[in-house]
Amino acid sequence: MTLALRPVEIQDSPVARWDARWKLAALLLASATFAVVSQPAITAGAFGIAVVGVSFARLKLRFAAGRLMLILIAMLPVLAVFPFTNDNGLSLALSMTLRALAVACVGMILLGTAPLAQTLAAAHRLYLPGALVQIALLAHRYSLLFFSEARRVRIALRTRAFRAGTNLRTYRTTGHAVGSLLVRGGDRAEQVADAMRARGFGGAFHCTRRFRTTAWDVAGFAGVMLLLAGLLLGEWLS
Repeated sequence: MTLALRPVEIQDSPVARWDARWKLAALLLASATFAVVSQPAITAGAFGIAVVGVSFARLKLRFAAGRLMLILIAMLPVLAVFPFTNDNGLSLALSMTLRALAVACVGMILLGTAPLAQTLAAAHRLYLPGALVQIALLAHRYSLLFFSEARRVRIALRTRAFRAGTNLRTYRTTGHAVGSLLVRGGDRAEQVADAMRARGFGGAFHCTRRFRTTAWDVAGFAGVMLLLAGLLLGEWLS
């Protein structure tokens, strides 16, 4: 098992070329719609739409399949228990699983078709508070750094013949390793804060990215809204 955490490789696709503001708005509404529908046929349709979206985004098969498999594993208790709890248990379990898979597909499209910084800049243009945008950006940046440091510590321990076990030495060594990571993280955070203040940072988020809306962006948003309206109408008529 590796502790490496790497950013997603962005592939060129029609979804990746979609204006980030329109894409974010459309995908958030799609995620909310997929989460509220409940009829088995409608949730199957939602999952189908999400899979088509993944294909349009040209996400790598290994990237998409691995994450969907994690969702399926997480939903196994629901699939195993719900059919025995009530008469509609099986259909309810399938509906919940399909909804979870559909929402996961939307998340993969959002993360796999644009850098996170671009998506958060679009969110700021859609009136997400700048403080939240900065917190998300820093958390993302330093989670990558933290996992890289953790991997280095793990390799250093292994080169010194350390092997984890259920004994006091393992617990002590693990505690020291985690403590050193936290101390390093605190020191680095202080250095970053000092560097930002030295460069005149006053707490405001300044978005330097320019967004440009085209007719295709609006058409894509309208198409997604029509599909979502169809799902909600089908849910209401069922």
